[in-house]
Amino acid sequence: MKTFISLRVIGVASALALATLSNVGAVVLYNQPFDGTGNAYSSQNDTTGGLGNFATVYDNFALGGNSNVNNVMFTGEYFNPPAQGNITAFTISFYANNAGQPGGLLQSFNVPGTGNETFLGNFNGFPAYTYSVNLAGGFNALAGTTYWMSVVPDVGFPPQWGWSSGLNGDGVSYQDFFGNRSQLAADLAFTLNGNAAVPDSGTTVVLLGAAMLVVGLLHRRSMKAATNRA
Repeated sequence: MKTFISLRVIGVASALALATLSNVGAVVLYNQPFDGTGNAYSSQNDTTGGLGNFATVYDNFALGGNSNVNNVMFTGEYFNPPAQGNITAFTISFYANNAGQPGGLLQSFNVPGTGNETFLGNFNGFPAYTYSVNLAGGFNALAGTTYWMSVVPDVGFPPQWGWSSGLNGDGVSYQDFFGNRSQLAADLAFTLNGNAAVPDSGTTVVLLGAAMLVVGLLHRRSMKAATNRA
């Protein structure tokens, strides 16, 4: 009987600790919605025309809490000519902030496929598409820290693919175009999804320690009650 009680207490305490650790679900962590203007900025790895990764666009973000970003949604367009291309993969990369610009590479994900490319509509004559890319393992972002993200499809030129402009950011992004970097007075359209409030190792230790303390106290109480009954 005492063994059953101890196991039950351990199970309850462990469940409480795990519930606290996983007290987060998949949520929208950050959002800069598509503005519908038809403006887009070239970001592309040419796979057939010999140009390679000739253009990369970056935008910045900061999150309110420690988070794991495991899905990125964004909007893109085709131009030169405005006809759908054949995307074979996306590379989503995260960078540190360096004096208000993209700094050192922190983590990069190359995800095969079209990114669930879905036609959104024509905007000022340019076909726009929505995309959703899952990041295996995700990117762990610290609260209040500025990061930069780039989105680059593997798609042959022509046509060009561009990351569409968005709303609600700080109005600053950057583009590397044939080795030259320039600042863009634009926000880009993207949404970050994932798990908020990722606990650090210290939090984990405290929670598990508290659970074991509860187990110990209840076990001592059970033993004392058994001694008094004897």
